[in-house]
Amino acid sequence: MAITCLGTMREELQGTSVDALFTRGEAERLLKRPKAQEDLEKITKSERGDNRLRVLAHELLVMLGKAPDARMIKVYCEAIDGAFMHHWWALPGGHLAKLGETMVKFGDAAIPHLIKDLDNPTPLTALGPEAPIFRQYRYCVGDLAAYFICQIQGREFNNSESLESRTATWAAMYKEINTALTNERRK
Repeated sequence: MAITCLGTMREELQGTSVDALFTRGEAERLLKRPKAQEDLEKITKSERGDNRLRVLAHELLVMLGKAPDARMIKVYCEAIDGAFMHHWWALPGGHLAKLGETMVKFGDAAIPHLIKDLDNPTPLTALGPEAPIFRQYRYCVGDLAAYFICQIQGREFNNSESLESRTATWAAMYKEINTALTNERRK
């Protein structure tokens, strides 16, 4: 059976959804394309490419067995604030999803980028059975960044239903991490 290629890898990624890629078999089809790895690597390295496209290409490379590329950390962190529905990242305090698993695999190198979003009040968007939880807790991008930091550093995640309580915890976390990073740079 021949592999049907409707366009370039870039065009195909632009024309698909995260849901189609990771739950309806689109990823497997794209990975069977001739020169798939080469095309995906070009997309991830493209400075002109949008963050959504670069993250999707990187996720496909991870599916091929590639280790997460540390050069993509900033791209992932910039994509948190709206490039994808947030349920593809994680349910804060609950579980990591596809994109969140990769974020956590970046490890400590992601933390300087993640702390920048600890005070980001942008509401998280979600579809599916967990959407009511996202709304009930009024989760925001700051919660998601904090959840990733907690996962990376083995910290306890403040999963209070009180947004004010979580915000205070993230402010203290920011101060602590920022001080540690500043001290590290001085060494």
